[in-house]
Amino acid sequence: MNNNLEIAKLVLPQVRDAKPYAGVDPPEVLAERVGIAKEKIVKLNGNENLYGPSPKVAEALAEYGAYHIYPDPRQTKLRRVLAEYAGTQDERVVAGAGSDEIIDLILRLFVGLGDEVISFAPGFEMYSTFTDLIGGSMVSIPLDETFDVDFDKVRAVVDKGKTKVIFLTLPNNPTGNLFSEDTVRSLLDLGVMVVVDEAYYEFSKTTVMNLVPNYANLIILRTFSKWAGLAGLRLGYGVMDPYVAERMLVIKPPYNISIAAELAFYATIEDKEAQLLKVDKIVSERDSLFTALQRIAGLVPIPSHANFILCRIQNGNGLQVYEELAKRGVFVRHYNNQYLRDYIRVSVGLPEGNSILVQALKEIL
Repeated sequence: MNNNLEIAKLVLPQVRDAKPYAGVDPPEVLAERVGIAKEKIVKLNGNENLYGPSPKVAEALAEYGAYHIYPDPRQTKLRRVLAEYAGTQDERVVAGAGSDEIIDLILRLFVGLGDEVISFAPGFEMYSTFTDLIGGSMVSIPLDETFDVDFDKVRAVVDKGKTKVIFLTLPNNPTGNLFSEDTVRSLLDLGVMVVVDEAYYEFSKTTVMNLVPNYANLIILRTFSKWAGLAGLRLGYGVMDPYVAERMLVIKPPYNISIAAELAFYATIEDKEAQLLKVDKIVSERDSLFTALQRIAGLVPIPSHANFILCRIQNGNGLQVYEELAKRGVFVRHYNNQYLRDYIRVSVGLPEGNSILVQALKEIL
């Protein structure tokens, strides 16, 4: 074979035309794009903890001396300590390179060609990306005008008999609102796998972890990217029925969690209380930022239980506001879809960065 067309015929059809997930670029890339020094960039587009990880993380990584040895493929200690942190049993826990990997593993466990997966819009687009890659069919159900689940629409799709998995983000990303436990129970009673993504649990303090022992079809996702400041080291986990966990351990890559990520996790747990104080700071700053955004004419912030705030641009030009902010070195998130064209999502940053954002929005609007 000597041309791309011939090779393309060998690529799986669902991969051949796949579109990648639109991730966020690092500060140095953003700085080069707009011609501003990296130190001047205000990065409020990735829902990262800009206070950073515990200082014990760097100490642990520097002191370790056996990076040449593979990590434990069964994640024995890691799963035990994760279970202690989450308040569950280790046989229910599987760790992934970010909760993204657990999402991928769930879909590979349950979804075959043509099987349907339900997610809600507006919502986290990673679910759709991974579903497309394995040949599943994503059914995106719009949330109602209050960003709540329209259960009748969900039941109508499930009743067709092709649904395998439902994804629900709690609190929802990018809207920041919560869903009730009754909503989750209703979804579980439909008899398909229900994945509740609690990536922002430490900010919302809202969970349905208590339902896991009673529903074998429930999986909870959590991550250390947001609250713990470990986005660059990639560590997430799922809590699920022991049988599902065992099957997931079979299909995951054997050494999927790096020694560096595992060491960073233990150091974070050792310094958990100090790290959670940073979460409290972010929540307090979120509330202050929300108040400041409310005072800007032409901007309508949506109350949030996470570490970000979704804002509606009243003149309907979210992309223009995004681009004007970028020119000033302030990067937020804009989604070019039918639900969110009139919105921007801003991550809660450090106080000085939040102040720069507010001032820039006042100038633009």
